Amino acid sequence: VRKATRFSTLVSACSTSTVDWQSGMEESGEASDSDCDGSLVGQVWPLSQQPRGSRQVQDALEAAPSDAAREALAEELHGYVTKAMRCPHANHVLQKCIAVMRPESLQFIVDELSAREGLVVHAAKHRYACRVVQHTLSKCSASQTAGLVEALLREASFLACHAIGHHTIVQLLARGTEDQHYRLVRVIERNMRCISLSPPGAAVIHAALDSAAAQDKLWISRAVLQDSEVLLSLARRRQGNLAVVHILQTLQDREHEQACHLLVQHMEELRSFKRGRVVAGRVASASRPSA
Repeated sequence: VRKATRFSTLVSACSTSTVDWQSGMEESGEASDSDCDGSLVGQVWPLSQQPRGSRQVQDALEAAPSDAAREALAEELHGYVTKAMRCPHANHVLQKCIAVMRPESLQFIVDELSAREGLVVHAAKHRYACRVVQHTLSKCSASQTAGLVEALLREASFLACHAIGHHTIVQLLARGTEDQHYRLVRVIERNMRCISLSPPGAAVIHAALDSAAAQDKLWISRAVLQDSEVLLSLARRRQGNLAVVHILQTLQDREHEQACHLLVQHMEELRSFKRGRVVAGRVASASRPSA
C-alpha cells in the first residue's frame, strides 16, 4: 500500500511539473503548435529570435493576404535590424521580408544599415548579416542602395580579401551598375597582388573577368601578367584556374605568348594540382602546332 501511495505521488508530481513547464514555455514566448494560427501582433520581434518562432513569422509573411499586411508585420522589426541580421534565427525573417515585400517597403532595412558609419561593411563580413546585405542589394533599386554601395566601395580592397566579405564584392561585380563595376575593376587592378594572393581573392578575380567589358578584361589580365607569382597562384586554385583561362583568351600576340611561356616553365608543378591541370591542358593545347 505504501509503495502504491508513493508511486501515485510521483506520477502526480511529474504531471504537475509537465504542466508548469509547458506553461513556462508559453509565457516565455516559445510558439506552441496551438499558437501557430494565432495573431502575431506584438510578438514578431520576440518570436523572430527563436528557432520555431522564426519559422512561424516567415510563414506569416509569406501567407499574408496583402502588401499592407506584410508591412504591418515587418513594422515590428523597425529598430531591430542591426540585432536581427546578426541573430541565427531572426536573420532569416529579414531575408523573408526582402523576398516577399516590395523594394520601397524595405527602406527601413536600408536606413538602419546606413545609420552608423561602417555598419554595412561590418555586416558584409558577418556570417549571418552578410546575407541580409546581399539580398538587400539584389532586391532594392540602385538609387535606393547607392549610399550602402558607396560605403562598400570605400572598403572594397579589404572586403575582397575577406573570407565572408568577398561574396558581397562578387555580387557587386555581377549585378552592380556600370559605374560601380568600373570602380571595382580599378580597385582590383591597383591591388592585384594583395587580392589575388589572399584565400578568397581568386573568386573575386574570376568574377571580375567573367562580367567585365572587353577593355576592363584586358587591363585585369595585364595586371596579372605583371606578376608571375600572381599568375601561378591563380592557376593552381579553385576559380583562379578559370580566371587564368579567361586571361589566356583575352591576351593577344606577344602578351599571350609571355603568359604561355611562363606557365610552360611551371607545367610540372601545375599538373600536380587538380585546378592547375585545367590550365596546363589549355596551355598545352594552345602550344600545339595546328595541322
